[in-house]
Amino acid sequence: MQPSGQSIALIGPSGAGKSTVGVGLAQALGWRFIDLDQLIIERAEKSISEIFGDEGEAGFRERETAALVQALQTEQAVIACGGGIVLREVNRQLLREQAWCVYLTSAISTLVQRLSNDPSNPRPLLADDVSQKLVIQLAERLPLYSTLANWTIQTDGLAPQLVVEQLIRAWGLVGKPQASEVFSSFNSRYYVKSGALAALPNELANLGLTGTCWLISDTHVGPLYAPSVIQALENAGFSCQRYDIPAQEASKSWQQAGELYTWLLENGVQRGDTVLALGGGVVGDLAGFIAASILRGIAVVQLPTTILAMIDSSIGGKTGINHPRGKNLIGAFHPPRLVLIDDAVLSSLPRRERAAGWAEAVKHGVIADAALFDDLERAGASLNDVPANITSELLVRSAAVKIGVVNRDERETGERMLLNYGHTLGQAVEAATNYKRYVHGEAVAIGMTFAAKLAVELGMWTNAEAERQRALLHALDLPTALPRDLDIEATLAALNLDKKRAKGSVRWVLPTRIGHAQVESHVDPELVRKLVHELVDQA
Repeated sequence: MQPSGQSIALIGPSGAGKSTVGVGLAQALGWRFIDLDQLIIERAEKSISEIFGDEGEAGFRERETAALVQALQTEQAVIACGGGIVLREVNRQLLREQAWCVYLTSAISTLVQRLSNDPSNPRPLLADDVSQKLVIQLAERLPLYSTLANWTIQTDGLAPQLVVEQLIRAWGLVGKPQASEVFSSFNSRYYVKSGALAALPNELANLGLTGTCWLISDTHVGPLYAPSVIQALENAGFSCQRYDIPAQEASKSWQQAGELYTWLLENGVQRGDTVLALGGGVVGDLAGFIAASILRGIAVVQLPTTILAMIDSSIGGKTGINHPRGKNLIGAFHPPRLVLIDDAVLSSLPRRERAAGWAEAVKHGVIADAALFDDLERAGASLNDVPANITSELLVRSAAVKIGVVNRDERETGERMLLNYGHTLGQAVEAATNYKRYVHGEAVAIGMTFAAKLAVELGMWTNAEAERQRALLHALDLPTALPRDLDIEATLAALNLDKKRAKGSVRWVLPTRIGHAQVESHVDPELVRKLVHELVDQA
């Protein structure tokens, strides 16, 4: 949901500089400055100490919420919040929905010194032993500040003007941000957020990832987005190094992995570091595999830049490289600590790649979410336009299908196999064409068309629903038939190398209705051969 107002809220402990920075930031932006404590005093017509004395902390917190509601109704306002604003869930919800929250923080010694030098502004909850009470307060409040923050700045040693300048740059990168959509997947978090790449340093800090960042991208994406990502990280005090692999499927190889291992080891990678995967599925799979295996495993954060990666390959922790005998035959489960989606990067995505990504969304609709399929059907070819107004919502809904499946079956022992719908034949076609003729989503579209045909032949699905799927894929400019020059025998042979085989049989994911599918292991190979030939004949 997009914030209803355009406000910047400064949160953090007393003494972090919220009021001083807030005044300077408001002046620089030409906005109104609102000190929430001062607003409470004006509304109550008595001091903070008097409110605490007459009404207690509970009475003050009620007044604080009412003042926050009033402040957030002001367009283009910088709001300096009291240190305890985060204690009430209603306040946190208001700030999440209606403001861009900046967490200003400092060492306790700095906070004590600043508070001692400001006797004109008494804090009732910090009377007497300020240092000890700050420690107790921060133990309770720090997780709330960190979770709520869209941006974090450590103000120790920084003049207020420098903090203001940092925030001006941050706001310029982020623009008017949208609230993030958040899901959990084991130890992973998934966010769709406007300006997400600019907010990366804050997200890493929230996760406690403070080591060196090793950014792996490719020769197409790296030049477009890596410089701004690295600048944001370095401005926030992170050390970052970058490596661009060739932008091709062939990069998922032992040779490329070896070069990345050498780069990391020669430059001093440590266990507390983080691999950042900035790119599409190839970068995500390869970088994830490197992170899973270097030093027996370090953190990885996925920064996907294609629709396919955003809704599929970045989720669930599958990592891997290819082998001449097949795709992704070597790999490991290594869930990312974070998947950070900035849908603004899709403006640079070629139309063909957009269509290929939506193939995975069609897959999710067919196997698990009929309403999603209906909405994709209504959108049709407009999904390939730049921009598409409903892109963000459909990205989140499609990703939610995979996240839900992965949460229930992390290691692909049951339900998760449904996510292979369209992949059995699709990956065989990719292998038979040396991964050069089709991008992944196109091969999956062919695979889904074949699986639909197989399900109809077995009496599991109706012709009408199979045709709905074919028509949607066609509207997205995706292939639904095999080329006449395809090596059929090589394609059928590749099926026998499929990593999803069980007890010598190919396991097919077949739909029974839109929104539901099942795994079928007992399919006559001769029927498969016959239908593959028929699919070629339709080309």
